[in-house]
Amino acid sequence: MSDRFISMSEVLDRICLSKTHLYRKINAGQFPRPVPLGPQKVAFLESEIETWMSNRLRARDESEGQSQRRERAAKSVGHAAHVAGKQTGTNEGQDDE
Repeated sequence: MSDRFISMSEVLDRICLSKTHLYRKINAGQFPRPVPLGPQKVAFLESEIETWMSNRLRARDESEGQSQRRERAAKSVGHAAHVAGKQTGTNEGQDDE
């Protein structure tokens, strides 16, 4: 396949992330770096974006990060139950006289 440059907007359409989130991933080394084309224009190599997408699919298929997502979900559910108890005003152990 011959490589070609693709624009930032095309990359954002393909990967469904915000521009801010994309730059965070680039700065963290988790996404291919853009190629500067001019003073205010960058592009990405299509093959590098396709490789990144393939790697994300492989990670999904191998359940990468699944345990961390489960831990976050459990913490979130526990926090929500705690907040719900406060909002309902449950006063366990107190008499209603």
